Amino acid sequence: MSKRRFVLHIGLEHTGADGVAAGLAEHRERLLELGVRSPARTPDDSLRAAIEMRRLHKAWGFKRREVEGAWADLVRRARKQGPTAHAAVVVSEELLAGASPDQVALLLDSLGGFDVHVVATLRDPASQLVDGWAGAVRAGGSLSLRRYSRRVLDSGRETEEARDFWAGQDVAAVLQRWCSELRSPDRLHVVVPAPGQDRTEATWRTIAELVGVQAEGLPMREPARAPLGPVGLGVLRHVNRAVDGRAQVRESRAALDEQLRAHEPDGLGQSTTGGLSPELHDELCDLADAWAKAVAEGGYSLVGDTAHLQPASPLALGAAYAADTSTTDQRLASATDALADLLVETTRLREHNDELEARVAKLARKKATLKARLAAAMG
Repeated sequence: MSKRRFVLHIGLEHTGADGVAAGLAEHRERLLELGVRSPARTPDDSLRAAIEMRRLHKAWGFKRREVEGAWADLVRRARKQGPTAHAAVVVSEELLAGASPDQVALLLDSLGGFDVHVVATLRDPASQLVDGWAGAVRAGGSLSLRRYSRRVLDSGRETEEARDFWAGQDVAAVLQRWCSELRSPDRLHVVVPAPGQDRTEATWRTIAELVGVQAEGLPMREPARAPLGPVGLGVLRHVNRAVDGRAQVRESRAALDEQLRAHEPDGLGQSTTGGLSPELHDELCDLADAWAKAVAEGGYSLVGDTAHLQPASPLALGAAYAADTSTTDQRLASATDALADLLVETTRLREHNDELEARVAKLARKKATLKARLAAAMG
């Protein structure tokens, strides 16, 4: 009897994996009918599983018990037989790209009995650097893009920013770690979407072919939600600097992110690499060449053209968007609007809380009265 196929999409981060995870959850029932099991019921299932495997719960603001057993639950659901006797399995989570050699070995060991194939999606290093910086800001960072870029690209890679970025973005090392445990380069599939191509769709086409379904019948595309633009990121950087690590505010920061996104000036929300200094272009082109060479020499199954890893010329980017460029007036207007919205929401929540407290107090008085009556009756 042939082994059931398990396709694991590991990212890389910022390459459209969130769209694949969301699409798998959306089409979960239909996929099962077609003989493909998606054991993650929601994107949060696969996220918590990856956080557990990589031991990142503290960094993500979770208690250990909130993620403990998450990967084992995924594997247990994956092993459950579906309507077809040999249902394939698909899991997508971009955090897995940064797993250490020991973590990769442990993860793949848990998938014993499956025919495991790994899919990795790549993107040009300039775009990855800008989105890595934006992700760091959303996670609490306060560095400007220029300072972040210099720390990440420093040859020693000794800073926290460099270690965090390269753990999941050093293409040669990531592919080698996974290939070493797979023990077969043709089971590692590298997807390089063309510029302008929907990265989620390109990745899903490769996954769909591996599990034997028609991608067109189950469309998956990048989330339509616009990224946080330069004004919102500028405000968030200053908020992060003011908080200065005094509190774990993951949920609060997510709420602020949503408010700032809603008040981003028109035309400033699209993501490009225009905020990068042109002086970095040659260095990033060399990095793209190194990534392309690693893919070619690794003998991996390539979908796309590694020429697309070359970043666009700064001269071709124009001035439509600069990832770390916003005026004080723009930031003030955005912060004022977001603060007003948050004040309205805070007031609503306080009023709701007051109502709940009044109800609790009323129930407590009623309980005390009933308790006294019961004592008198038994007395």
